[in-house]
Amino acid sequence: MTDIQVNLEMLEKLSVYCDEFLIHAADVEGKNRGIDTELVELLSEWRGIPVTYAGGVHGMEDISLLKEKGHDRIHFTVGTALDLFGGSLPFEECALFNQIEKSVER
Repeated sequence: MTDIQVNLEMLEKLSVYCDEFLIHAADVEGKNRGIDTELVELLSEWRGIPVTYAGGVHGMEDISLLKEKGHDRIHFTVGTALDLFGGSLPFEECALFNQIEKSVER
């Protein structure tokens, strides 16, 4: 955890030192309450380097919400929610989603 507030000004200042941001919403991680939609919406306003969001994804509903609130601009990671790691989200379902997304982008 850090006391640095995530906002567009902070992203601008730090972006000169990065190729991409990985923003981990640690406060929602593992609570089975979903993603931090407020943070995702803020990150979707950023027009600089790519952003990857992590934290709170536990189902396909969260992935859909992430795409909606992130306006298809935010990359994301899924960790312990995957069945590979003991969660209930099937890895195969996420892989298929990723394949579909890639074919739509082309």
